[in-house]
Amino acid sequence: MNINHLAKHTALLCFLLGNSAAIHADESIAIGAVTVESTTIDDGVDSKTGVSNTMTITGEEVEKINPHTITDILNSVPGVTLSNVGTDSVKVHIRGIENQMYMGEQPGVAIVIDGVPVQETSGKINIDLDNIESIKVIKGGASYLYGNDALAGAVIITTKKAKAVSSSKAEAEAGSFNSKRLMATTNQSFENSALQLQGSYRGSDGYWDESYVSVKSINGKYSYYLNDTSDITLGLDYTKRETGDGNSVHGTLAAKTDPRSENEYSYSGYYKTDLTKGFVTYSNSFGEDSNLMLNVHTYIDDKTYKTARTKTDKNEIWNQNGAKGEYRTAFDILGLMTGFDLQRNTTDERAYLAADGSLQSDYATEEDINALYGEMKLEVVKDLTTTFNIRYDNIQQRYIDHQESANNVKPSYDVVSYRAGFNYALSKNNALYASVSTGFRTPTVRQMSNNQATLRENPAVDIPSKIGIETSYNYEIGLRGRYAGLTYNASVYQLDRKDYIGRIAGSYITSDDENESNYDNVGDMRSRGFELSVQSDRSKTVAFDLAYTYLDAVFTRYWLSQQVTADPDGRGPLTGDFERIDLSGNQVPRTPKHTVKLTLYYQPNSKATLITELLAKSSYFADEVNAHKLSGYEVVNLIGEYRFSDAFEMFARFDNLLDRKYYQFVNINSSALATMAEDATVRVAPPRAFYAGMRYRF
Repeated sequence: MNINHLAKHTALLCFLLGNSAAIHADESIAIGAVTVESTTIDDGVDSKTGVSNTMTITGEEVEKINPHTITDILNSVPGVTLSNVGTDSVKVHIRGIENQMYMGEQPGVAIVIDGVPVQETSGKINIDLDNIESIKVIKGGASYLYGNDALAGAVIITTKKAKAVSSSKAEAEAGSFNSKRLMATTNQSFENSALQLQGSYRGSDGYWDESYVSVKSINGKYSYYLNDTSDITLGLDYTKRETGDGNSVHGTLAAKTDPRSENEYSYSGYYKTDLTKGFVTYSNSFGEDSNLMLNVHTYIDDKTYKTARTKTDKNEIWNQNGAKGEYRTAFDILGLMTGFDLQRNTTDERAYLAADGSLQSDYATEEDINALYGEMKLEVVKDLTTTFNIRYDNIQQRYIDHQESANNVKPSYDVVSYRAGFNYALSKNNALYASVSTGFRTPTVRQMSNNQATLRENPAVDIPSKIGIETSYNYEIGLRGRYAGLTYNASVYQLDRKDYIGRIAGSYITSDDENESNYDNVGDMRSRGFELSVQSDRSKTVAFDLAYTYLDAVFTRYWLSQQVTADPDGRGPLTGDFERIDLSGNQVPRTPKHTVKLTLYYQPNSKATLITELLAKSSYFADEVNAHKLSGYEVVNLIGEYRFSDAFEMFARFDNLLDRKYYQFVNINSSALATMAEDATVRVAPPRAFYAGMRYRF
């Protein structure tokens, strides 16, 4: 940890604390008992006295909108940017932090499901949308709780729990693109236990060519109450996914003439995935002020797919096993939490030539994480609480090439992450908060091995033998509370991203120049912004939710090697035909400055609800060079529900009601010759779509 950064951040926090207490001393109202609400095991509390900007979406709210992808849910969170890169594949970015290559990198956002920081390819979220208890989004560096890759925050998904009530529910839905959904769930309460079981199926041909999806899932939780203060919960989940992401099109002209990408071929597709998750959690409360939780979990992602460009069949098995423990206690004005996080993660990846089935590549990775973390929450004076978090990670990684052992690497890292902040009660219902938090990401072992292999073959090349850790520093100050019947949360922030890890020559370069085709800490980025969420009283006949984001994301230091001469035979760039260009000050691509999500609720009576969603994004650049600006767009969705009785209801959803033509995702390769729009990777948004279904409770 850089001591200068820590000193600077501590000075800033003390300045904020001193000024806040001086300004609002006469308005203070007691905030009640101090308790630590942070946890990485069972996140069921949306803190009202937290020091960071968070937002929680409940399972009931998810059910109201009948989502078809995680995008439909997370669009309502200010500061979140989503890239639809497949039929139901979405990459999540927070506060302008995004990866620039789009070739399998993690996005700098920790994806956590039932306490497990899931390492899914490219940051995509594989989750049964019918099995969501809540989704909590933490914005800003979140490595103080979740460790590696929480540069810009975390998305914490909690699946349905077994409850002390007996009830069941069945749903059926059908709609555009031959989509269909079936779901049945039951929760049964017994004298000393509770059981929740659910089975679901989702299928669709998709809008784009070869964009099918078939997902079958069965899951359940069983909770046994050992006594009045302790319980043990067993959770199991098996999901079988068969998906084709569909194809983007090559260039803006093709986007107009072939929006469904029928004349394109996919670089990778025809995914078959088996997801198996399991965990056991023990919880014991010692009186009202102390609690112990222990968790053991396993997560297996077994995936096969095809690649068109390299003409290979690939198999990847990602296996995550871990154990966590947390102890929380409170002493009047002081709350404490301490925890440990042990992870043993492996991958086993093979590629076979499709033509004859011969083995093309065969390698494995291993990752051991040993972490300690803690939180202290202290009421300094009446109505002013401070929160301090710290986490230490020891990470040991191994790359094992079964065909060429000289490519093996064994890097290890010791990293300290922290957060410090305060919450000051301005009145009974309103509070001021501020914090400084950090995040980090280590280089992947494949990146390290790639550089080592190049150096072994040519020691004279000018590339690093070691790649530095990428870090982030998030500073924010905000207001939250209730006023005039409205619930609100508003914050301003600055997020500095240091030593971004990427290809020296940027995206997709296939140069013979070994100085250009490897990895390094290639630059820094800075995001500044304002985020606002406002909700009115949902019990009224007319209500609304508003989410607004202002985002200014720029490269503060970034040099890129750009191709200047095409190969005469059209096969690629000539060796050495690059020039370094300075992109410092340019906007980070695919980060619109303004994003608005307005949701209107109309409930004429207790049985009917009509919801109108408006999502609007301003213009943005599609490339790092900032040569191509794309127009913004607005999309309107319409959702309706009618409850015939307490048991039976029907629902419907129109997506893109006005049949707006726009692009979900555009990437232009800034390393390519002239960065032409004809080289753009474009995913055209689907046209108007309609879905309808019914729900029966018993």
